[in-house]
Amino acid sequence: MNRRRFFGIAAAAGLAVAATSTITGCAPKATGGNKVAFALATYTVPRYIHLDLPSFSDAAARAGFQTASQQADSKVDRQLNDVINLLGQEPGAMAIAAVSGGAGVNLVEHCRQDGVPVVAYNNFIPSPDLAGFVSRDNVQVGRDHVLAAQEFLGGLRGNIVICSGQAGDQVAEEMTSGYYEVLNPAIARGDVTVINQQFNKGWDPELARKQVEDALTRTGNNLQAVLSNNDGMAGGAINSLRSQQMAGQVFVSGLDATSEACRAIVLGEQAMSTFTPYDEMGRTAGDLCARLARGETIQAPDSYPIPGGGTVPWFPTNSRAITRDNLVDYVRDYSPQYVDVQQIFGGIPDNQLPAGAKELLAAAQTSNGE
Repeated sequence: MNRRRFFGIAAAAGLAVAATSTITGCAPKATGGNKVAFALATYTVPRYIHLDLPSFSDAAARAGFQTASQQADSKVDRQLNDVINLLGQEPGAMAIAAVSGGAGVNLVEHCRQDGVPVVAYNNFIPSPDLAGFVSRDNVQVGRDHVLAAQEFLGGLRGNIVICSGQAGDQVAEEMTSGYYEVLNPAIARGDVTVINQQFNKGWDPELARKQVEDALTRTGNNLQAVLSNNDGMAGGAINSLRSQQMAGQVFVSGLDATSEACRAIVLGEQAMSTFTPYDEMGRTAGDLCARLARGETIQAPDSYPIPGGGTVPWFPTNSRAITRDNLVDYVRDYSPQYVDVQQIFGGIPDNQLPAGAKELLAAAQTSNGE
């Protein structure tokens, strides 16, 4: 399995990773042995509150562990304090969704000194001391967005905006790397021009709106696609396009398949969003932390390259593109725990709804006593 990674390390590109990797947890602590921890980067992204953290906690609880968690508001210094506070509760293992991969190395070191194994979650931390890594393949997600744009446009051409997330965030950087991997030949031919690409602090939709607004001004509204690292920023881009009566004419992609994004897909304003089963990711990490806390030896299905050399055990989760064609099946699977049927389909004329949406909406209204 060949997977390219960000950070510009040529040796990592095309590195053949091992089929399996073995990790062994630390011996359980004499005190605090019934607890595991989850240090999150943010709650701004809805998935963390509604899927990742609850699923992690449920898996840990089934294994007999309580979950202590904190979130850092996308601030590196705050996450350091979070990890120190969580270590004070003496967990047997900790999952960390790092604000910054580089800064995460220091977090792992703090945990190592306390004898607490660390699972990097969603965002890679380039530390050889990681016990494991749970994530999607972000580079492939980026590739998939560009291929979807190619299909939408009938070929890679025209002016494109790239709305990247928080600088230093592995998801943002790897997705952006995946975009360029597919775009670069078309850029070299002169078929595609990236009008602007910027990393938006805190994944802020308003910053993305301003970024697209600037691109529209610079090109005289000659814009063909917006590649966005998540749905919040895609929504900001759509707001800018709406102001110019261009929503639906420009390809817009996103990540997380939120209720707002699903409604935009129904309305034709967003072409697609990538969804990763974050409940599955959370369960994987919760179970892994529990097993590490018990000192078990674990086989990982894959290995993930560390820039500069070495690998860590990798537990990948598959993603899928959500489009108008499969939206109803997705909503049926993830409502109401993650998406809201009425928020997605409510108030839209029946003849504009995808097949099966009317029935889902009626069932939701009945269950709510409407």
